[in-house]
Amino acid sequence: SYRWPKDSRFNLAQLMSGGEGTLAVLTDIKLNLVPQPVKTALAIIHFNSLREALESTPVILQVEPSAVELLDNLGLTLCREVPEYARLLSYFVEGQPNCVLITEFYGQTEAELQSKIDKLQTHLKREKIGFTHITPAIDPELQTKVWTVRKVGLGLLMSIKGDHKPIPFIEDAAVPVEHLAEYVTRIEKFCNDLGTNVAYYAHASGGCIHIRPLINAKDATEVAKLPKITEFSVELLGDFGGSFSSEHGDGRARSWLNEKFFGKDLYGLYRQVKHTFDPHGLLNPGNIVDAGPMTENLRYGAGYRVQPVKEHLDFSEDMGFHRAVEMCNGAGICRKKTTGTMCPSFMVTRDEEHSTRGRANALRAALSGNLPHEELTSERMFAVMDLCVECKGCKAECPSSVDMAKIKTEFLAQYYEKHSVPLRSKLFADIAFWSHLSSGFTAPLANFALRNSLVRWGMEKFLGISRRRQLPPFAAVPFTRWFKQRQQQRATQNGRPPAAKKVVLFNDTFNTYNYPQVAISATEVLEAAGFEVLLPGHKCCGRPMISKGLVNKARRAAQDTINRLAPFAEQGLPIVGLEPSCLLTIRDEYFDLLPHDKARVKLVADHCFTFEEFMAQLAEAGELNLQFKDEQRHVLLHGHCHQKSLVGTVPSKQTLGLPAGFTVTEVDSGCCGMAGSFGYEAEHYDVSLAMAERRLLPAVRKLNDEDIVAAAGVSCRQQIKHGTGKQALHPAEILRRALK
Repeated sequence: SYRWPKDSRFNLAQLMSGGEGTLAVLTDIKLNLVPQPVKTALAIIHFNSLREALESTPVILQVEPSAVELLDNLGLTLCREVPEYARLLSYFVEGQPNCVLITEFYGQTEAELQSKIDKLQTHLKREKIGFTHITPAIDPELQTKVWTVRKVGLGLLMSIKGDHKPIPFIEDAAVPVEHLAEYVTRIEKFCNDLGTNVAYYAHASGGCIHIRPLINAKDATEVAKLPKITEFSVELLGDFGGSFSSEHGDGRARSWLNEKFFGKDLYGLYRQVKHTFDPHGLLNPGNIVDAGPMTENLRYGAGYRVQPVKEHLDFSEDMGFHRAVEMCNGAGICRKKTTGTMCPSFMVTRDEEHSTRGRANALRAALSGNLPHEELTSERMFAVMDLCVECKGCKAECPSSVDMAKIKTEFLAQYYEKHSVPLRSKLFADIAFWSHLSSGFTAPLANFALRNSLVRWGMEKFLGISRRRQLPPFAAVPFTRWFKQRQQQRATQNGRPPAAKKVVLFNDTFNTYNYPQVAISATEVLEAAGFEVLLPGHKCCGRPMISKGLVNKARRAAQDTINRLAPFAEQGLPIVGLEPSCLLTIRDEYFDLLPHDKARVKLVADHCFTFEEFMAQLAEAGELNLQFKDEQRHVLLHGHCHQKSLVGTVPSKQTLGLPAGFTVTEVDSGCCGMAGSFGYEAEHYDVSLAMAERRLLPAVRKLNDEDIVAAAGVSCRQQIKHGTGKQALHPAEILRRALK
């Protein structure tokens, strides 16, 4: 307690901290902080077995590291199956170790840190510890790669497909480190004897190994293993002087064994404290004391059944649409409101219904019969799904990798089997056709109509397209016409040698018919880099149709696009896209749209790169020889949602930093809120702007006039223009303007 005078016998703050919300409601919390280390370094110690790694932990602690973290064999294996993380692993993992211990040191200088790593290696050899290799990581960039892999380990673990999931019910136990190896070995053997595999991730230095048995909570036989494993764990912890709940609390999973673990006297005292603070049992009842069986409130249980659904997309890798929905384990990370992209609708509404978890719970309730099955395609379910902007933030940031964008597309396809497709959705889905029709010679008339207040009033009244938005203008000279005329002019010119290298420019609808200057800039930059630019001659990639749930039309568009691109991929030519959502659709949704043609989809996808990825790869390989102006500029980068989810923004920062005088900073802006057509829809206008006003628009308004805003997504650039009046540029435009 921080009341004065203090009673040294009693600390109310500590009691509340351990009370798990069962004793009082905390309205204000003050925390102590520790200084950040000046410098850090890592030693990644390789082992051929988990037991060897755990037995070495007490010896490692003798050289006083700040932390020792375990990355087990399953974690390493899952990382190797994801290209992005396999690449990161290659920087610090040698060969095929069973597991590694990530050992961290603090220090004042790099020399001091190197000395500590050397001391560690010497000490382990002297103590005859059977490690196979130590990778030092003093460089901050390499340390970031290591921690990135460590951080995604839990996410990859929780994204295991199928009904067997790594369930956290004994994961919070801790034992003195000298008993860690024996405790883990005995738990693993007990689980294996029951026919259950286990997964690990942990803080080895604290004696806390998060053991997660893989249990099918839909099977009665499997559910019966939960209390057996828990009771065995408690017995071991008693023998080893361990803690049942070292970090995360007792909760519903462990409170039922508290009397056995702590004994009748101490448990009785706990009950007295509970009754004193909460005599009516209102606060988090059933936690710590008076708990029911751990199997009482399972998300699934032996009686769980789902209604069959005829799927429009391929969910074979998810093992069905219902299992894609069930990937949500209820952790609620989608309810964060500070950093990242997930979940933009929840961040502005603060309504559980508009979170990834809320949507998954509603869909699962209809699929499993907790709601009438017809509710799956009801108007009420449509309202639940409506504010999902299909940003794919959950695919990257959710620990279970819930892909709500894909789930929403399937939902809309199911919904439109029962309800008519709105005219607005049809118009937006066919935006490529209307853009082609409205550009060129008809552009002046089309643009006049779009600027006319009466027309805009009518579009809002009859189509639901907000008159507060300015629709993209149509180009009098589309990019394809400019490109064709340029090729014809060059054909008449003599003495221009053909480029030694070729690249396919995947020109999307918007950068062809609305903003051709982007595609023109990209063409000129690629040519300056020594490439001959080719166009595939495709139509729409199908992205707008996917967003509206018109799966059959999207499938036809995808097939046409693959047919156009496959011959280029077969020649080994890189395919470079400007609009992240269009290019990345090939690398993501096409596998779900064209399961019968996956070999060709993979071939094409493997040759597809965003403009920024392609330029960054050329620069890294030393194959980029561009001459830039000598000028100092500040660039504020806003990453496209799909780009952040599937690629990351590192290539964008590398590309924008190619001019020597350019300084690049990234705004943690989440989703811009425009999300294709979402922000143009009248009923979504306010929510769309609220998403942008969280961080993006305020950050842009703070810039100086000479600062540059970079945004690869056309929707993002439109939102920035509408919200601030400042014109954001595509990275291709920025590089083109920076060329000498």
